Amino acid sequence: MPFYFAVEEYVASHLPTTDDYFMIWQVEPTAMLGRNQLLDNEVNEQYCQEHGVHIYRRKSGGGTIYADLGCMQFSYITRKGNVSDLFTSYVDRIVAAINSLGVAVTTAGRNDIVTDGRKVAGAAFYRYGGRSVLHNSLLYCTNLDALASCLKPSKKLESKGVKSNRQRVANLGDYSSCTLQDFAEKMRRLMCGDEQITLSPADMQGVAELEKPLASREFIYDNSPSYTVKRSLILKDVGEIEARVEVKAGKIQHINLVGDYFLLGDLDHELLNRLHGVAYDREAVAAALEDVDPGKVIRNLSINQFLRLLFGRPPHVPKPEWLKIDLTSSQRTQHTTGAISKRHLNTICTSGLCPNKAECWKAGTATLMIGGNICTRNCRFCNTPSGRPLPLDPREPERVAQAVAELKLKHAVITSVDRDDLPDLGAAHWARTIRAIRELNPTTTIEVLIPDFQGRMDLVDMVLAEHPYIVGHNIETVRRLTPTVRRVATYEQSLAVLKHITQRGFVAKTGIMLGLGETQQEVEHTIDDLVAVGCKVLTIGQYLQPTMHHIAVQEYIKPSKFAEYKQIGEAKGIEQVVSGPFVRSSYHAEKYKDLHKSAQSE
Repeated sequence: MPFYFAVEEYVASHLPTTDDYFMIWQVEPTAMLGRNQLLDNEVNEQYCQEHGVHIYRRKSGGGTIYADLGCMQFSYITRKGNVSDLFTSYVDRIVAAINSLGVAVTTAGRNDIVTDGRKVAGAAFYRYGGRSVLHNSLLYCTNLDALASCLKPSKKLESKGVKSNRQRVANLGDYSSCTLQDFAEKMRRLMCGDEQITLSPADMQGVAELEKPLASREFIYDNSPSYTVKRSLILKDVGEIEARVEVKAGKIQHINLVGDYFLLGDLDHELLNRLHGVAYDREAVAAALEDVDPGKVIRNLSINQFLRLLFGRPPHVPKPEWLKIDLTSSQRTQHTTGAISKRHLNTICTSGLCPNKAECWKAGTATLMIGGNICTRNCRFCNTPSGRPLPLDPREPERVAQAVAELKLKHAVITSVDRDDLPDLGAAHWARTIRAIRELNPTTTIEVLIPDFQGRMDLVDMVLAEHPYIVGHNIETVRRLTPTVRRVATYEQSLAVLKHITQRGFVAKTGIMLGLGETQQEVEHTIDDLVAVGCKVLTIGQYLQPTMHHIAVQEYIKPSKFAEYKQIGEAKGIEQVVSGPFVRSSYHAEKYKDLHKSAQSE
């Protein structure tokens, strides 16, 4: 087993970088540990000793596997550097190759390939010598009873009600008429065609040198440093992860992470070494990692997940009395609901879990959301579903205009999901919607709450060319918190969009949320930045956590503080500040729209 890992490393570090390389190999019965796993947690060592099963460790992450001569190992070495994206495309390529050979398989979880709901292959990766090394193990006619006896069931499986590894795996050969050798040869041809490379004696000597440390007892067994604190979690899209921390005098002396997670970067240099000597508490660790994205070191790991691993969930902040909401409905509420639902429209009122929905719908107002109900971004404060949206509905502008007419709106507020999947990011759809509303409702004023369009001012201009009455774009939070609260959008880019709106002669409106951990000084600096770009209207409201999966509320701001921020903002030069716990971007927009008219005439 170490021999083939050494071949991977040698190819990655010595063969020409202009080519990619692929090989298929087999081994005698072996338990293969992931780079960051503990042997005691994963392997029945006594069974291995009694039945001649080797134990080795690989440099890639992921879980422990059992392999024998009925199992195929694939190795793929490439110069491409984005390991996370490359991993997905590589697994998809293997799936496509297997499907082309007449066996129906799909991907599942982080790295599994399954058929009939059972796993037949897994994959892992690591970086070496400036190359990406991806490999996976394919069960074909493996001794599955030996696999079950050799490997200990993981907590992850037990949490899903799976009592043994044997329950969740299958041999691909049970679904194919090919022999293992025939299947392997067909896979090789699908991946490589007729090209082959034979390593020279000098190459083999280099491989032998690399093999020595990989076969050493230290590399295989020495992965259990001392610790005083041990905490473990199973994190979605990350895997099983266990933190072992040595703490002395309240400070971290050493920290190690074990588990079946996937490494993308240098764990020690980029993450763990930053914590040596840091106080073992949530605030100190968060501060030490303020400029670190753990997801660039461990695949899909967020800073909040890392903090939860070390310290558990943050203390719950109870809602105060002043956050009680009137949820009673009325006949007008039903009218609003009907006008929206029968035209299959979306509203930010519903997708955003707005606390003012009942109040506004009773008043016959709603903020209509165009572009579908699936956003291409995944901001940590927003409840709008994220993913791959459906194509734009060409009839949506007409239906929006009809709903505005039926609701007899004097002032219509329109927003949208982010459509980063479209060439124009949805700008033309925005323009068509404004035109449709105006044609059917010539006396209705139109307020738009637009995305940042990735900073493309030509696309912003497509919306502005339709002359909406009010143009909003939310900056959402203070500069420091923007990277952890938003996705793709940046603080500076939002300021640039607001400045462009002002320079084009429109009144710029924006909104921020409080309760995310910002300081008063940061809020005042944000107001200063908004004044500097000419923003005229600012809404300030309390952030309310939609679900447990969203960023947590750090503080509930008192109504008196909201009133203070209103005074501060208007004193600094904001034309109007609407500030309160329940305030949202379009809250009571129809009541203060006349201010915008006077502001535009200046």
